[in-house]
Amino acid sequence: MRILRLVLPFNLLVGGALAANVVSSDRFLLKILDRSVSLQDITYQQRNLEALRCIYNDSVVVQFLGPSFVKGVGDFILGFPLGDDEARKYLHSQEPLLKQIRYFFKLLRYSEDQRTDVSFKLKKLIRASAKENKCNKDVLYNRSLKTNFISLLETELYLRTRYGNQLKVNQPFDVVRPSIELFIESLDKQFTHEYYW
Repeated sequence: MRILRLVLPFNLLVGGALAANVVSSDRFLLKILDRSVSLQDITYQQRNLEALRCIYNDSVVVQFLGPSFVKGVGDFILGFPLGDDEARKYLHSQEPLLKQIRYFFKLLRYSEDQRTDVSFKLKKLIRASAKENKCNKDVLYNRSLKTNFISLLETELYLRTRYGNQLKVNQPFDVVRPSIELFIESLDKQFTHEYYW
């Protein structure tokens, strides 16, 4: 499914002629509950994951997804074809990665529903860390952070709160991985989804 955002300026001086200009286009790939996920959403979250990995080298979200997921999503975005028929074939060829993307966006949605608060103090600390570590500054916005990056931080905080007792210092992440996998699998059953082939 393709959506075009149109700008329809109305020009009274030229007799009221209506002109349409394509500003940008996006492709919806997946629907989770009542919310559609587009290629642009995936692009933003891939950027956010890269920034989170730079800011927090021990990010629970990034450790769980793994560097191959972040790279795979980047490759998926770069290789996405423009034509509808080619895009459909491409999506079917990427089903294992789409499943991981689906899990990730369901986790984002669940964390958002938990209303985990990302405090002003934490936002300020993350901004300073992003600048200090020379991370992607596209996640910063004015004196705060971009909304979709805050959504990822809510997920990070939620997982740290939920699995904090299992995330001991000097303990391998693989100890907590099975618990998170079970949680994600239960989310996948609870939250309906559909692909836009």
